[in-house]
Order: sequence, then structure tokens, then C-alpha cells
Amino acid sequence: MNHTSDNEPRITVLYCILDSRFGGPHRLAQTTGRQLREHGVETLFLLGQKSDDVWQPDGFHAFACKHIQCFTRRHPLLNFVTFCCFLPANLLKIRKIVRSNGVGIVHVDGITNFVPALAAWLTRTPVVWHYNDHLPDPLRWMLLRLVRALASAVIVQGEKLKEVRTGSDPKLHRKTVVLYPGIDLREFDPDRRDAQARVRLREELGIPVDSPLIGTIGNMNRFKGHTYFIRAAQRIKEQVKNAKFLMVGRKLDTDPDYWKQIQQLTAECGLKEDVAFAGFREDAAGILSILDVFVLSSILESCPNVVLEAMAMKVPVVATDVGAVPEMVIHGRTGFVVQPHDADAIAEAVLACLQKPEEQVRSMVEAARKRVEATFAVDIMARQQLHVYRSLSRPRRASALARKG
Repeated sequence: MNHTSDNEPRITVLYCILDSRFGGPHRLAQTTGRQLREHGVETLFLLGQKSDDVWQPDGFHAFACKHIQCFTRRHPLLNFVTFCCFLPANLLKIRKIVRSNGVGIVHVDGITNFVPALAAWLTRTPVVWHYNDHLPDPLRWMLLRLVRALASAVIVQGEKLKEVRTGSDPKLHRKTVVLYPGIDLREFDPDRRDAQARVRLREELGIPVDSPLIGTIGNMNRFKGHTYFIRAAQRIKEQVKNAKFLMVGRKLDTDPDYWKQIQQLTAECGLKEDVAFAGFREDAAGILSILDVFVLSSILESCPNVVLEAMAMKVPVVATDVGAVPEMVIHGRTGFVVQPHDADAIAEAVLACLQKPEEQVRSMVEAARKRVEATFAVDIMARQQLHVYRSLSRPRRASALARKG
């Protein structure tokens, strides 16, 4: 048996993400996987293949599995019938992946992603379940019963989220561990982007070099509150005439009406020449490096790691009070936390960032960077995740040794 340097056996984890298109969960899981590899944990990825756009993780092996998403907005009845038809074959496929690769833990991202958990149950493999979904009450109630039954450990991304989501269920609460996102401080390092690189990126996006740039990053779904960002932009523009705005995120095929709403509102606010829509981009650190202020305008979140990425990049942060945001951003010291659904509050906080003396802004972003280094660095979070994995693999190993004896 291979062992790690601290005499612990190696663990193989199957990390399961429902969406095959690259995004925040994929980047976080891959970054954490690299750190865990140094501690004897090998990560395999299982992706729910929604389209031909299938993410290929760099340096990791990945499997794709079609029709494992039970609930969809588009054609929900047809999708459910297809899901049920493919369910037996998918369970067999995932069970084979678990057994043939010596998987010791199945880590499931999202409580709607329950097929890998069922396959893990068939192989008696411990399940770590990441609870980061926002669901209607009846659906959440049903799925949490499944989580309680199948999960060996549940991960949430904030203390407040733990209380809100599992506080009323003692059994589930006892299984729940708080684990924040981890930030790769080597990738999100402002010193890696020189002035020329920032100028080139602004020119590529059609943004004047000398314009204050306020931006947001997040897929175009309603939870992200893009309409509040645009209304705040209108108010900011009234006071900062040369301000420009950047919206980075994938347009979702599942909600085309929201994209149309955003475009219409941008035109109504007279901002068609001032708001750049960059679509999905993988260079999050580069995008953050050209911003003068980062805004999270969400109305619902768990723990948006883009806020921590902006803090690591020493970009002033204005974020709404959703999910674990107040646990990440210390209001007035490392950024500004404002109430959701309030474009005026967002605009006032952004203007405060733009109008503060340079020395005060520098002090704030330095404090933000130090907070990420001390509390949210990926190596710190990887060790905490490693502890969860080992706590589940030891009883399993002890049981196997007892059977051999």
C-alpha cells in the first residue's frame, strides 16, 4: 500500500459536479485537488454532461455521464422521463467507476446531484455532500431526507448557512461541517499582472484605459441580481461621467428571458455604450486585475468565492449581505457589505470606494489580501477537507482490517 509522507494511506476521491461546463465549482475543486494530491489524495471527476461543452480538468482524469440531472426548468416532464430511463444504466456506470478505480470517498457537489450518492450507497462508499443549492421548500425537504440518509458528512460554506440549512434537523446538523472556499494565492496575485497586460486586456474588451471600471462576475441567472448592478451603474454614471461597467458571465440557455431583460434594462438606463458584456471567461484573475471596484449584487448566494478572489487581487469589494459574505468581508475594513435588492446602497458604496483617498483604499485592499492569506488560502482549506476525508476513511479501513483478522 502506498502511504503519504505522514504515514497515512492514499485516498481516491470521486468528485461529482452536475454541470460539465467550466465554472466556479470546477475551478475550486481542481485547485483544491492539486493541494490534496500533495497529501496523498487523488481526485477523479464525474461530470453531468448537459452539452457537448465538457470540461477537461488539467492533470486529472474525468468521466462524463449524461442524463443524471433530475430537475430542469426547460422541458421538465420530458427530462424527468429521460432521467428515469437512464437511471439504472447510470447507477451501474458510476458503481463501476467507483469499484474499478478504488474510490474511497464520493464527494457530491449539490443536493440535486443525487445519482452519484445513490451509486456510492450501492458500493457502501462514504459520501461527502456539498450543500450549496437554493431550492423551493417542497423540493428541498424531499432532497434533504435523502442527504440525511446517504451522507456521511455534509459540507456547507458558512456558519450562518449551517444554522439556517441544518439547524432544525439534529441528525443532519451533527453531520455538517463548515468549509469555506479556498483561494489559490499564486493564481490570484495582483503582482503577476503588470500594467501592460492590464492595458491590453482593457483594449481587448473595448474599455478606455483611463476610465474607472466597475465590474461583476457571475453567470446570467436571476440570483446574481444583475438588474441591481445595472441600476446602480446608472446612479454611479450620474456622478462619475467617465465610469465604465463590465459584466462577465455565461448567458444561460435555461433562462433566455432574463438575458433579454438585462439587455432591455441596460438600454432603458442609457448605458448601452458604457456596459461591456464579456460573456464567460476563464481568466478571472486577469479580469479582476483591471477593475477599480468589484461588485457582487446577488440576492441569493452560499459562499461566492469570487468575492475572496477579488479580495486576494486587492480590488475594493462591494458585496450584498447574502450567504456567508459577512463572514468573508469585514464591513468598512476589507470591503463594503450592503443590503440586497438595493441599487442605491450598491451605488453609494461604489462611489465611496472611488472617492476615498488613495491611501485609505490601499489600506483596505491590503487588509483584504491579508485576511484571505490568513483564513481562506487553499492550502488551509485543503487541510480541513483532508481531515473530513480521513475521518471517514479510517473507520472504513479499520472495519476492513477487522474482517481480515
